Amino acid sequence: MKLPKQLYVFMSLLFMAFTPFYSYTQTSINWLPKSSLFPDKLLDYREAQFSGSLYVLRLPKAWPNRMFANYSAGINRSILRWEKTSKPREIGIEIATFTQFIFEDPLGLFQVNHFNTEYKVGIHYNWKTSENWSLRLRLYHISAHLGDDFIYRFHINSYLDNLRIYEVLDFSAAYTNENWKVYGTIGFIPHSAYKRKRILGDAGAKWQKSVNSKDWLRWMGAVHIQFEQETNFYPGTRIAAGIELGKEGKAPFTIMLDVFHGYIPYSLYDKARISWIGGSMSFQPFN
Repeated sequence: MKLPKQLYVFMSLLFMAFTPFYSYTQTSINWLPKSSLFPDKLLDYREAQFSGSLYVLRLPKAWPNRMFANYSAGINRSILRWEKTSKPREIGIEIATFTQFIFEDPLGLFQVNHFNTEYKVGIHYNWKTSENWSLRLRLYHISAHLGDDFIYRFHINSYLDNLRIYEVLDFSAAYTNENWKVYGTIGFIPHSAYKRKRILGDAGAKWQKSVNSKDWLRWMGAVHIQFEQETNFYPGTRIAAGIELGKEGKAPFTIMLDVFHGYIPYSLYDKARISWIGGSMSFQPFN
């Protein structure tokens, strides 16, 4: 299989970044560290994590008798970390699958349609510039595929152009302190299976505070805004509030109520503007 030219460029950059490591002793390298130098983006629908959501769906000017569910399973894992200096670096992988279902007439017939499945695989290079600031360079592939139920029940009998098969090269920065995480990302699509506009990105923030000074229980609130040139940079906005269970940095379990408005973040039907409200939970067992 012929790899895209952009992958060779990215691997060359990683090689140059890690070349100085070999002048140090092996004890300076930490294999499979238990955390990540870059904070997770909890509300990003394409974050590699274990999560589930169930929403009441609203289309423009209508509340159809329909619900929407999303389930994801993924790992965002650091593989190798350089920790001898005060500015550590690491390289890691992201692997995830995202599956969506549409429930027609949920209080009556309750017909379940497998709507879409997406796959994501990528590599990242993270580094810290100070105690509070983290940076990330990432290359990943993502592809979307309609579910059989949706194809059969809606009589799709021809192949559709799928603009959701592409690679992304992006750069992110994040600031963290005891109660806040703030981040931003700008990305470029160097290759797409079909012609599409190239620029995309996101920004967001997360607040957390211990409940009655307990280190294993926290209130949380977060916002995530994503945008793409393909949809004229119209903001897709997700807002959530809930609780986190587990010590900070030890794979906390999050339960939250959340709302989203914007172009649907899944499938080749990404030109559909929707709103939904419901509940979600997420878990990152490999960090």
